[in-house]
Amino acid sequence: MSASSNPQPTALAPDDGAGGPAQPTAAATAADPAAERFSVVPLLALSLSVFALCSAEFALIGLLLHVSHDLHVTVATAGQLLSAYAFAVAVGGPVVTVLTARVAPKTLALALLAVFGVANVLGALAPTFGILMGARTIGALTHSTFAAASILLAVRLSPPGRQASAIAWVAGGLGLATVLGGPLGTVIGEAWGWRATFWTVAVAAVIGVLAIGFLVPNGLGGGEKVSFRAEVGALGRSQVLWAMGVTVVSQTGWFLLYSYITPLLRQVTGFSEGVSAAMLFVFGLGGFIGNALGGKLADRSLRGTLAGMLAVLAAMLLLIGFGAGAAVPTVTAVLLIGLASGALVPPLQAWALGAAGGGSTLVLAANTSAFNLGNAAGSWTGSRLLDSGTAVNTLGYVGAAIVLLSLIGALVALRARRTAAVPADGASA
Repeated sequence: MSASSNPQPTALAPDDGAGGPAQPTAAATAADPAAERFSVVPLLALSLSVFALCSAEFALIGLLLHVSHDLHVTVATAGQLLSAYAFAVAVGGPVVTVLTARVAPKTLALALLAVFGVANVLGALAPTFGILMGARTIGALTHSTFAAASILLAVRLSPPGRQASAIAWVAGGLGLATVLGGPLGTVIGEAWGWRATFWTVAVAAVIGVLAIGFLVPNGLGGGEKVSFRAEVGALGRSQVLWAMGVTVVSQTGWFLLYSYITPLLRQVTGFSEGVSAAMLFVFGLGGFIGNALGGKLADRSLRGTLAGMLAVLAAMLLLIGFGAGAAVPTVTAVLLIGLASGALVPPLQAWALGAAGGGSTLVLAANTSAFNLGNAAGSWTGSRLLDSGTAVNTLGYVGAAIVLLSLIGALVALRARRTAAVPADGASA
């Protein structure tokens, strides 16, 4: 593995008052021109590793029929491979993070990616559904902790004032997995069998281990060791709880509609099966662009980025509710919902990270789980509404209302954070 010298610490100004990462002082920036440089290669290694790991979550979506036939279970039972994965990510991830709180982030990322690779080898060889379920669950348990460690490494690789952009690189791997994970898994599985998909993911994990090992520098442990108590205690900080709450609620709002976007496109807009599938790529493209945009904007103003993107998200959910019967507003809304939801990931993670203090790894893992919890809550809420006879386009109105609640919560919380940052003498923070 590569051995790099420890990066020298850079002087930081006080927190920006909005829960975001601290910004560099002018003196620090002038004294250290290297702080302006943004090393892309190690960030790319982290992003591609996140892509490999997160693709596994979506890789079986188009292969459930093959799995059910080969392992002699119903399609509904095979579908539990998806729900169990999401549950393990949301619930088990923070537990794994607590248990590994004292491990350096690079070492942790390498170990988790190796375990993930072994789990996929086990999945490829699984003779029974139970063993396959166990392999999927083991792989899922590495998910949020690996994402948290990757974000932490990305932030420590970035110059001061560019932390949200660094987070966007990691989030970009997740965005690509959302767009390409399912289709790639399906193509490989259709051509060579569903087990080949697991072998492919395992090989990708090995490549990720090598990439992180050789391209991400050592010495990014962040200085002093953080105690178990500090990691757990950080979860109780008010701004951390607000960040996770806004994450869950906003994610619930848009995922409520997105879970049933294909029925809406087919039944209300009147798109064909092929066009509806293409719209999922439009959504994913918007999310990928949004990740990069959200990182750049959040580096300038975390609060402004959150407020702006939540407002866009609510407006587009309303638009798709009103205009789902016409092609132009529907295509526009789907693209911008993808963009806004993708752009929210860097500032939401940066908010949680900035409020975490010493317990950053556990907070990032918990906030990653909060995204999955929002997905589950949104899908469940949409299902209950549709079962009660609610029209599918009405999900847009409900989702917009939920996102507006998260916008109000974000504004209240970040205003309180800014107020608390003002010194007692009334000077501006």
